[in-house]
Amino acid sequence: MRCHVVALLLVAGGASWVGAAEKGTDLFRAGESRLAAGDLQGALQQFGQAARADQSNQQYVQQYAMLRQVLAMRDSLPKENDAAQWEYKARALHAFYLSKGLYGEAVKIDQQLHAKLNTGATALLLAETQVAMNRPAEAAQVLADLAAEKQTLATRSLHGLALARQGHAEEAQKIAQAIQVSDSDGPGAVYAAARLYAAIGDREQACRLLVRCFESASPSSLAGFKQHAQASPEFAGLAGDAKFAAALQTASKVPESACSGGSSCATCPMRGKCASAAN
Repeated sequence: MRCHVVALLLVAGGASWVGAAEKGTDLFRAGESRLAAGDLQGALQQFGQAARADQSNQQYVQQYAMLRQVLAMRDSLPKENDAAQWEYKARALHAFYLSKGLYGEAVKIDQQLHAKLNTGATALLLAETQVAMNRPAEAAQVLADLAAEKQTLATRSLHGLALARQGHAEEAQKIAQAIQVSDSDGPGAVYAAARLYAAIGDREQACRLLVRCFESASPSSLAGFKQHAQASPEFAGLAGDAKFAAALQTASKVPESACSGGSSCATCPMRGKCASAAN
């Protein structure tokens, strides 16, 4: 008799655990849907309920904690008086919004950043988001208004791309002919130039610059560049091009530390073996 009771208790306990897991899954999915729709507060509530329903699932806890931090950062931004802290929070929010595909939220932050700082970097940040939202006319205007001394290879290239997307091929062509890619330009700027050349139909130069971008990108950022290139409308016409396919196989030539993230290099298991130790 006692064995039957124990068995029933085990079955009941198992059913309860399965029920909690299923409830947690449903709540978490509901939270993801709300997050995708831009309802951050609603998503936070769903993630919190999911974490309480299934306390063994660390993903629910982590997502809840991260989103709570994002909301706290968002709410504190208008009251932040320290310029450095304000910029840090704004850039962190921008990165989060982009990672979730919340371009409408990202562009609001980018506009605030550019209005406050008015640099080539903030103009580029804002214009890139506007291009991603298929608002090339707005992006072109932001970059056209940028003072000459603040312009860079990346801003000029994106300006040309924004013009090309509006059908202003001649103006885009003039910008492409005027830009110069130097040895000091980083992979991001080189990638922007590659996109411009692809936009105006110069496949050869676009692929050459893609190879250079990929070779100069760090190993940890290489996949991001390649994924963007494969999804970018500018490179869609190169999908069947053998040189584009070859460019996508390019490996990084940049050594990167296999840092363990510890507090001291002296106790690191990679001591003497990583790229940072060699430099």
